[in-house]
Amino acid sequence: MHNFKYYRFTNDDEKPDDSTDLSKQLYKVTGHHSNDYIKPVVNPDGDLCTILSDESEFKGNYGVCLVMIPFLDINFLNGLEKKLEDLVLQFGIEKIHFTDIYGSKQLKNRRDEFIIGYTEIVNQIPKAALFIGKSREELLIELNEGEMSNEEIYFTLFWNNFERVITIPNTQNNIYHISFEQEYSLDGKIKNVADITFRKLYSGIEQLYEKFPDKYISICKHPHFHSKAALLYSSLADLAAYIPNKIQQKIDSGVPKPKIIKIYKSELNLIKTVFQNYSGIGSKELIEIINES
Repeated sequence: MHNFKYYRFTNDDEKPDDSTDLSKQLYKVTGHHSNDYIKPVVNPDGDLCTILSDESEFKGNYGVCLVMIPFLDINFLNGLEKKLEDLVLQFGIEKIHFTDIYGSKQLKNRRDEFIIGYTEIVNQIPKAALFIGKSREELLIELNEGEMSNEEIYFTLFWNNFERVITIPNTQNNIYHISFEQEYSLDGKIKNVADITFRKLYSGIEQLYEKFPDKYISICKHPHFHSKAALLYSSLADLAAYIPNKIQQKIDSGVPKPKIIKIYKSELNLIKTVFQNYSGIGSKELIEIINES
């Protein structure tokens, strides 16, 4: 189980597969039938999207990102993975984790070369990124809560972010597959992990539909995951979670804009280069800093 890169937990609710023509066509593309989604897919006109999510904590700032990409054909996905695997092998690293990329002595003299190779690979697909980052204190005041666990904070930030996704114009009938960064060890009680995951996902979806009753979107009911060994999904989600959270913490701490741009110019340029749309990344101040870097 240590070798899992992309995987999912299947909700075996014993409902028969939808046998409509639309469902059969959907299955050919995604491996899921129409009733494998909440709400069931009933209209073929919506976009088919994968949303990658990761979490970040930096000096008391908590952040959650969503990276929106088209649903990828498995052969194309594997091709990009192979290119990234060759890249990390070339540079003598195992994973693409940007805390390490920007802190590793091993890459210090070759970091720019690595970044060029990385962006050439990942920019073969269009991407949009959204990010919300807040301190615990800010969230407690905003939600009028006395205390929140880290899990509750990340849950709240994730679904607040997802609300922003579905309020984008022309999202009616869109179909979403959500892939989370692997949170739990798979070496033991997988059933317990699956039960927790289903409860978290379904409770969030239920709240979403209650808040937006007129919005018809379909979210896959089988939670998808990627481990850090899944270089494409993991690196994109890490990039959209780690760097915006780090920069937002500097903004909130009162570090002047010119100083942030000077110190973090490479990281800011990477965000701008990789994500064709980063208008949903964090605060107005953060987007201005990215634009000006």
